[in-house]
Amino acid sequence: MSSLRREALRWYKVLQRTKNDVFAGDFRTISAARQRIREEFAKNKDITDEKEIEEKIKIAKDVNVELRSSVVQAVRKQPTVFEARITPDTRKMDNVMFDPDAELPPPRSKKCGDKKQ
Repeated sequence: MSSLRREALRWYKVLQRTKNDVFAGDFRTISAARQRIREEFAKNKDITDEKEIEEKIKIAKDVNVELRSSVVQAVRKQPTVFEARITPDTRKMDNVMFDPDAELPPPRSKKCGDKKQ
């Protein structure tokens, strides 16, 4: 078995574990993700060009990073209250408080149809 094939199989397993971690408790989403991962790897199983295989492995790595860092599960606790499941891998941004006294620029007065010709 070539090293690239072994690497591709390793990333198949990594993505399967990642979907279980990221979508924990959401069985419908886990099932859909499992099916999608299987389909994508099965669709590309006959690729023999090493460059193309390396590109597909890079895509798998990128998907793994995006799933782990971008997906946040939210569960409804009350009609207007949700609980978010934030993991240590979740990408967090700075939360800037809204300044009600901030000066906003005036709205633009021209519309698209008002352009001079």
